[in-house]
Amino acid sequence: MDAAERILKEIETPEGQKKLSKWVEEYIEGEKIKNENIKVMMSNTNYLDWLCKFTQDKEGFSDDDWLYFPEQIKDADKENVEKLWLFYEGIDKYAESNYIYPFQCEFGNFYKIRLNEKGFKIGTLIGQGTVFFCKKIAVKNEQEFIDFNDIINGKKREKVDQIRTSLDSLSNMVLTAYESGVPIEAITYTLENTIKEIIFPKENKSKSLIKK
Repeated sequence: MDAAERILKEIETPEGQKKLSKWVEEYIEGEKIKNENIKVMMSNTNYLDWLCKFTQDKEGFSDDDWLYFPEQIKDADKENVEKLWLFYEGIDKYAESNYIYPFQCEFGNFYKIRLNEKGFKIGTLIGQGTVFFCKKIAVKNEQEFIDFNDIINGKKREKVDQIRTSLDSLSNMVLTAYESGVPIEAITYTLENTIKEIIFPKENKSKSLIKK
């Protein structure tokens, strides 16, 4: 009997059901606390104000920089450093609801956030573990940045409703095609090729000319 089978067998017992129920309750409570903390962080500039002050003498930091040297950082600063992942998640939630996508970097991604003229990269790197980082950057092109005031005010980006309606329409078209007998492979192939034509229009045109 492998580990997965043993776990499933244990869950079927009364003791296993109690453990599972307790785990679910603790998970739900943990998520509730996390979401409440994120909501508070996204409702004012307190955390960003701290970031501005904390990075006055540094270009940036990661949340594991003081992992082995906790004595080198003040308790209040350490507590805020450990909240960086919550700050990232709050930004990520706002971005997702507004169809804003992160910039990609090696082993992870980041968002560009600004508060007035102060700009930051807030991102995550995934390797042997997950690390969250913050880096100061100049605000050269405001279009690349999420204005933190927009997050505080819950401001929708332009065309969000239009995008959502278009995506719902696309989803319904795919479902209708599938239900009418179009193979899922054909739908996938058509969608992938349509996306390729959007991303690489010149390349695809030159290939079609060569074929002719």
